[in-house]
Amino acid sequence: MSEACENYLINPPNYKTIYVKDTDLPLFEKAEALGGETLSATIATALRRFVEVEEAKAGGMLEQQIEVGVFSDRSSDDTRKIRFIGKQIASARVYSGQTGSQDDRGTDYTLYLTKKGKLLLCRKHWSRWQGEDTTVTYSIYDSLAEIEDVPGSLIQDAGEALGIDTAEYLDV
Repeated sequence: MSEACENYLINPPNYKTIYVKDTDLPLFEKAEALGGETLSATIATALRRFVEVEEAKAGGMLEQQIEVGVFSDRSSDDTRKIRFIGKQIASARVYSGQTGSQDDRGTDYTLYLTKKGKLLLCRKHWSRWQGEDTTVTYSIYDSLAEIEDVPGSLIQDAGEALGIDTAEYLDV
């Protein structure tokens, strides 16, 4: 017997048996057909996603979904959805309206910490005036120091949530 064959017999692959209820068989067959690969590979892909989500939940993170783009008052919206695993760590609102109370226009800022340690900043520019669009955009950053043109309170609150001192040191 060849050495490769002996190694195979001595150290067989590590297989697992999955028992499936008869009522679940159609689901497994459909998954195999849709997966475009072996059923084992399809199951492994689903399990990786499951583990990723559950580990993120254990760390206080959830799957987030944000609709970004232009929400039009005059025509059809031009939007799309983004999803990521993360948690909201700070938010702020800035009014920029032209009425006495200035609450007719503004920007909402929401900052998320992602499962990979990035910072995702969502900006929602909104208006209560008929005929004016609302736009939602997002940007991704590696650190708080990179984020510009946002309210100071957003950075302060995010720093507190992350345990980071955001005070600016002046060497004067």
